[in-house]
Amino acid sequence: MKVPTQAGSRVYPKLKEINEKADEYMRHVHEFASNPVGFFLISGKNGNGKTFTAEAIYGKFYHPCTDNAFWNQADLKMKWQTIYATYGAAAPSYLLNEIVKAPLLVLDDIGTTRPTDGFMEFLYIIADKRHKLKTTHGTIITTNLNSQSMREMFGDAFVSRIASGRCVRHDGPDRRPMLF
Repeated sequence: MKVPTQAGSRVYPKLKEINEKADEYMRHVHEFASNPVGFFLISGKNGNGKTFTAEAIYGKFYHPCTDNAFWNQADLKMKWQTIYATYGAAAPSYLLNEIVKAPLLVLDDIGTTRPTDGFMEFLYIIADKRHKLKTTHGTIITTNLNSQSMREMFGDAFVSRIASGRCVRHDGPDRRPMLF
C-alpha cells in the first residue's frame, strides 16, 4: 500500500508484503532485487500486483538523493508533451538523459494507451539506451499486454530490447474491490 508522506514522497511497500504469488514469480523478483541490472518485464491482467511488485523492488533502493526513477506511461507522456510544447523539439533530450542515467528505472503501465509516433520514438530511445546499459543499470517494465499485443503496439525492435532480460507473466484476480 502506498502511503503519501510530506513533500510528495512515498513510503514504498516491502518485498515481504508481496503475497500469494507463485514461487517461480517470487524467485525472479528476489533475483532481480538482489542484482537489479538488465530488464525485468512483468506482464499480466489488471489489478494483480504488477505495480505493487515494481514499487516494492524500487522501494528497496529508494533514497531521495539517488537518480532512480519511477514513471508510469501516462505521467511520462504528459511530462514529455509539456516539455516539447514549451521548449521545442530539442528540449526532451534533457528529460531523456535524466531517465536514461537512472541506475534503476521503472516504466509502469506501458501500453495502457497507444503512444503517438513522437512519444513512441522517445520510448524506443529509452529502451535502446537502457539496453546498452543493461550490465550496469536496471529497468523494470510493467504492462497488461501480452507479447503479441505489445509487438503490435510498439514494434519488434522495442519489444526485443525490453524482453531481453527476465520476463514473467502473472495473471490472477483483480485485487481491487469492485463496487459495482
